[in-house]
Amino acid sequence: MINGRLVRGGGPAHTLSSGIESEYGHLRYVDFRNMIVSIHIPKTAGSSFRAGLEQQLGQRLLTDYEDRPLSDSLSDRWRRLRTRVKIYRRVDDLVTKYDAVHGHFIASKYGCLGDRAALCAFFRDPAERLLSQHRYWLSNPDPKNTMWVKFDARKMTPAQFASLPRQKKLYRLFTGGLPVERFTFVGITEEYETSLKLFRAIFGIDIPYRRVNVDAHVPNAIPPDQLTGVQIAQQANAQIYEAARRRFDTLCRRHLQR
Repeated sequence: MINGRLVRGGGPAHTLSSGIESEYGHLRYVDFRNMIVSIHIPKTAGSSFRAGLEQQLGQRLLTDYEDRPLSDSLSDRWRRLRTRVKIYRRVDDLVTKYDAVHGHFIASKYGCLGDRAALCAFFRDPAERLLSQHRYWLSNPDPKNTMWVKFDARKMTPAQFASLPRQKKLYRLFTGGLPVERFTFVGITEEYETSLKLFRAIFGIDIPYRRVNVDAHVPNAIPPDQLTGVQIAQQANAQIYEAARRRFDTLCRRHLQR
């Protein structure tokens, strides 16, 4: 029960532009009060987490992947503004129909929920995350994303990719500049199983352990000078990552007695 409502799962999740009413599956009880706002930062296990949310929440989960935060064209900026206005206009409808939203968006997009928003995100070592996205984009074209177009046209090395302005401050971008202490849940990709236990302790939702869209890590896959270049370019993200780890440890001590 969320905000006094029974949660029903089993059906497909809704997208932001989809309809709202549809048939429900089995009943379950979930003990938390706020709407989960789960920011999927690329290559931090967000796809695996999404699969678990879909399994547990079904149609009570809203997926939001329309914004393309890494893309900076005028049309992309206009799209992000339009979807933000859409959220603002239907805020009461959202909290009635859904228990969680998950996707690639900037955290402040759902700021209109106020205290009803329980912010959640996974964080990963910035260099590892950057290299994973670099490998992923080499084999998974995304021509609608202006960053990918630039990445492909210039045949960017990892260090060049890491030095793009939006990549250098990617964590700040997706969190909307909010400190990690404002997040109800912080997960660490390198401690994914423990993170799922923490999520269950906080929200009462048992997310099954699943591995979706996982990039196989290849040690020493790039030259040392490239790795050094990536690490230097990712210093701002590294600071937020360290803060996220401290927040994670604090939450684990509080909820898991770890």
